Amino acid sequence: MATTTQGAFDRLVDVSAETIQWARDLVVAVRNSFGERRRARIEAELDRKQEELRRTVLQLADALGMEAHEARKALIRESFLASGSTPNESSDS
Repeated sequence: MATTTQGAFDRLVDVSAETIQWARDLVVAVRNSFGERRRARIEAELDRKQEELRRTVLQLADALGMEAHEARKALIRESFLASGSTPNESSDS
């Protein structure tokens, strides 16, 4: 009888240890999933912000390009006015 009781007690200890390990693994998995979800949210937000900044940079570059084009046209116009000639006169010479 003592052997049966000892065997049952040993089995109870083994099952308890396995249950505790299973619970620990479950808690770690849940904790890690929260970390992964948080990391995924942060990465998604960074991706959105990167795309927003990319659009802003391209819009600014486009605006600067247009301003540079207008400035070049104005310089050419002023150059022709200062020289007293027009583009057609200089190509005829």
